[in-house]
Amino acid sequence: MLERSKAIKRHAREYFATNGIGADEQTRITLFLQGVKSVNAAILARVEFQPFEWLPYKFLHNQYFKEVELSTLIGKATSWSTNPFVYLDATNLNLTLWQKVGGAKFMSGTLQADATFYEYLALSHAFMSDIRFLPLLPPTMPLDTPFLIALHDIEEENGRQIQTQIRLLKEMRVDLDYQEKERIIEEQRVIVNELFDRLLAEVTGFDKAAARQATH
Repeated sequence: MLERSKAIKRHAREYFATNGIGADEQTRITLFLQGVKSVNAAILARVEFQPFEWLPYKFLHNQYFKEVELSTLIGKATSWSTNPFVYLDATNLNLTLWQKVGGAKFMSGTLQADATFYEYLALSHAFMSDIRFLPLLPPTMPLDTPFLIALHDIEEENGRQIQTQIRLLKEMRVDLDYQEKERIIEEQRVIVNELFDRLLAEVTGFDKAAARQATH
């Protein structure tokens, strides 16, 4: 899986360097990011009605409104595709996203400092640290279109929030030992990376390109 992931990202760099980011690519990227942020915001919205210590609440409260703001921003900046199959593929991936991350289990019961909430924090951290498009773009590509500016704003904000997330993951008082915490963090990273790789493979036609290369 690791080798496939590396190959997908290598192919994505080559694809974006040759083709740029047109309306179809922008649409797929935006709908995926909006799917991710919708999951995150839906869970974070529940924090508003739960008893939390002030500092964690303040961070999660700010993150909630940022997720909604950035989701709206990139939607406004996107050149939307006219191809209905692009939206079909995006819908299928976002359904898989909800299922793979187990979104439903975070929406029931009371939010409190337990293993389920720690799992959510690890998931949110993986969303922000592992879904990164800018490193896949040519370094010479100017970030001067509304879409690329919005993408840059999202990844810059993610970078700021990651530091607080790491602090929460390290310092949160929860009935889990170190090994269990590390297992949860790695498990969420694997899930998010698999979803991100699927998006990149679909957007760039990785599997078709790999099949052509295998026949030569």
